[in-house]
Amino acid sequence: MHGKSEILFFAPYKEIADIVIKISQQLNMNVRVETVVMEESVEIAKEAERNGVEVIISRGATTATLKKECNLTILDMYENNLEILKGIQEAAKYGKKIALIWYNEIPYKEDLLYNLLQIKVNFYRYKTKNDIEDLVIRAVEDGADVIIGGIYTVRFAEKLGKKGVMVGSDEQSIICTLKQAQHIVDIKKQEAIKRARIETIIQNVHDGIIAVNQNGIITTFNPIAENILKISAVEAIGRNAKDVLPNAKLLEVLEGEDQLGVIQDMGTAIISTNRVKMKIRDKVVGAVATFQDVTKIMQLEQQIREKLYAKGYVANYSFDDIIGKSPAIVKTKNIAKKYAETDENILLIGESGTGKELFAQSIHNVSQRRDRPFIAVNCAELSNNLFESELFGYEEGAFTGARKGGKEGLFLLAHRGTIFLDEISEIPLNLQTVFLRVIQEKTIRPVGSNKIVPIDVRIIAASNKNLTQLIDEGKFREDLFYRINVLNVKIPPLNERKSDIPAIIYNISQKYNQDIYLSDDAMQLLIDYNWSGNIRELINVVKRLMALYKDKKIEKGDLLNMPEFSVYNTGLGLLVETCSLDEIILRSIEKALEITKGNQSQAAKLLGVSRTFIWRKLKNM
Repeated sequence: MHGKSEILFFAPYKEIADIVIKISQQLNMNVRVETVVMEESVEIAKEAERNGVEVIISRGATTATLKKECNLTILDMYENNLEILKGIQEAAKYGKKIALIWYNEIPYKEDLLYNLLQIKVNFYRYKTKNDIEDLVIRAVEDGADVIIGGIYTVRFAEKLGKKGVMVGSDEQSIICTLKQAQHIVDIKKQEAIKRARIETIIQNVHDGIIAVNQNGIITTFNPIAENILKISAVEAIGRNAKDVLPNAKLLEVLEGEDQLGVIQDMGTAIISTNRVKMKIRDKVVGAVATFQDVTKIMQLEQQIREKLYAKGYVANYSFDDIIGKSPAIVKTKNIAKKYAETDENILLIGESGTGKELFAQSIHNVSQRRDRPFIAVNCAELSNNLFESELFGYEEGAFTGARKGGKEGLFLLAHRGTIFLDEISEIPLNLQTVFLRVIQEKTIRPVGSNKIVPIDVRIIAASNKNLTQLIDEGKFREDLFYRINVLNVKIPPLNERKSDIPAIIYNISQKYNQDIYLSDDAMQLLIDYNWSGNIRELINVVKRLMALYKDKKIEKGDLLNMPEFSVYNTGLGLLVETCSLDEIILRSIEKALEITKGNQSQAAKLLGVSRTFIWRKLKNM
């Protein structure tokens, strides 16, 4: 590895720093590693920015501190929630009253942890360094024997005479974060190349180009403009255009309309010129004049794309992440790859949990739009009131509570990229007309605006419902269906590709950096099981098994103690063969309620269904 580091990694303690150094060497990445936290990192970060660092990686409150103080892209290290569980298990060795003090939202419910691990944990969430000290004191006052958290939390807890257990960061999390940081660095380099390319074009085209900012100050004056107007760039740049070019009309464009194909006598030459405004988010930031041959050039992209990537508007998965060699999945992947080479709209059809977004991201990442934004939208989460403002944006003052300066819609953020519309069947019928118009005309109109904005977006839609049946029922527009169903991919359910289950289980365990040991009988039971929730349900089961049977071989009997597999238990006899579906469902609910001592909410979590589903089934049976 040579050259200056473009990535700076703030490690909270030496062990993580050593892991980062090792991994960066394995990945052949030039990463600078500093072992500091919170306010200690600010000056180092500012110095690093001056020396060419592009991305900073940190964790927890250090990330929040840096985002307030630095202009660089700050990445919060990918958080493997399994490390929190490991910390809780370690803490249980030292006491029964445990407090977890953490910066991010805790992904586990306290009562669920107790049911799974028989460990009582109280959660405390902080925002600043001072919060940590206050929360540690509060946890101690609440009777905590052991404090779990980051390095500062542990140090302060030990100052108070309490045992501290640090939440670690596993190698896979570090690898994922380093790769994401490198991806952002590569994108920034591409943007720098684009800017250099535009500047090279401006300086070498056969057209004269002059640009001014919103105050009329000349910012660009290329060699052809120098030659035609007999004015040097040194003399022109930095001065007001009216002082340099007394008969120039460029400043009129800032306040008025664009001027195209105008013939003008500049004294030194007669030119044919186009004069147009430069805008960022509909705000005039300057004007550009091209003259002599004005049929091309100057489609300057003013949007700062770094913000898109920092916000996560990227596709992180590829076809390699779709695990399996069964004929069904291989055929589906091959079809999707061929469709990805086109720029047509695609409809993904598949049951819930089959991995439709995984396919959408994979298609985007091999398409011609791979270097552009990928925006995912769950249509079921958009109410009538939010639909247009979220998808198409809005102007300042468009409605009560509208953000000052307005807001870009998701379609505009996806410009030149891909927008993934999941659960498209859930778009209300009255709004399907609006959406159809967007697809047909390739334009949007922000709420509260009278301006039509052209967009260039590829649409990948997905549904787990039969859209043709919804058309027959009058719940989905037929013309919209044909617009999104130019190409379609039917994703097979897990029950049609059961030979892939062992490979998928192995992949899940590797993703969370924990081996899982299954007996042949246990593996066969997992293969035979009816995966109505598909891969999402399998992931949940494997996570639960890794949490319950770490470093222990899992036997068939262990699975039979889980509610999902209760129908295979000898206690239920030959339920599958002798009972109706409703009876099987009822017996499964009864078993779950027995385990959870009548708690319907916990029973619903164990079965992977909603509490309403259980309530409705019990009421009807």
